Amino acid sequence: MLGIEPFADEHLDAAAELLAARHARHREAEPLLPADVDFRAQIVADWDPETAGAFAWSDGEPVGYVVGKPNPKLGFRVGIGGSAVRGDAEVVRDLYGAVAGSWREAGYPHHDAFVPASDTDLIDAWFRLDFGASAVLGMRQTSAEAEFDGGVVIRPGTADDLSGAAALAAAMDRSMEPPPSFSHVRYADEEYVDDWRGTWDDPQFTHFVAERDGRLVGHLLLYRRPPDLRVPAGSIDLAAASTLPDVRGSGIGRALTQHAITWAHDQGIRTMTTDWRMTNLFASRFWPRRGFRPTFLRLHRNLS
Repeated sequence: MLGIEPFADEHLDAAAELLAARHARHREAEPLLPADVDFRAQIVADWDPETAGAFAWSDGEPVGYVVGKPNPKLGFRVGIGGSAVRGDAEVVRDLYGAVAGSWREAGYPHHDAFVPASDTDLIDAWFRLDFGASAVLGMRQTSAEAEFDGGVVIRPGTADDLSGAAALAAAMDRSMEPPPSFSHVRYADEEYVDDWRGTWDDPQFTHFVAERDGRLVGHLLLYRRPPDLRVPAGSIDLAAASTLPDVRGSGIGRALTQHAITWAHDQGIRTMTTDWRMTNLFASRFWPRRGFRPTFLRLHRNLS
């Protein structure tokens, strides 16, 4: 007999054990995932106690939980530590059913859930809740890559590249407006400039630019992301990459990526993470070809 009750502090320890078991299974499929994780802290980070969560029991044993938190841009999010089940993945459908109504009533019609890419039963259960796969989180080992000649000169970015970096970021967003992406994320030009301002003064970031005939035609940004359930300590995230539209497909992105992977390897960084949207056809093919393996799927449901 399945019992479901509101998630509370008293469930954190049991939920952490469920998450630890899920992560152990996940690491069997992807050993690069971090081994040393504070599972209780991860759940706390992914849970807003002011919003509804749910915890499930069966025959007196904990079998699952779902918690989340509002995301200002995307609605309500079940994060990478926001759900786990033991045994039958069908339990997640009951758990979501117990909380989804309150999330929608609170003004969050867009729901996201991160699910281990290797857990096909759990993914299927979320799909049968009318979720679809919208994005991928991936990772790979760094290595000394053979240099690829993309007909560009690659150098570290500087503050003098502010306007060029902002233009490349805007070009990336515009590239995802046509079908099948239908993205509506676009900002005013000055917002892109403001977003990139100060990048080169922050030691968390490493920026590379590609020039062809003296023209800045592409860039790539690496970010030292804080470790969590997905991100190993000492890894680096490929946070942004873009090429100007008129020179896409000419090898600039590949040259930048192989340069960045080699640079990270030379720095003693052994793991690189990144992410991409499923509906960005170019990215969804490019990054797996560069050796990135899916670790999590971001699933999405629109109730508006």
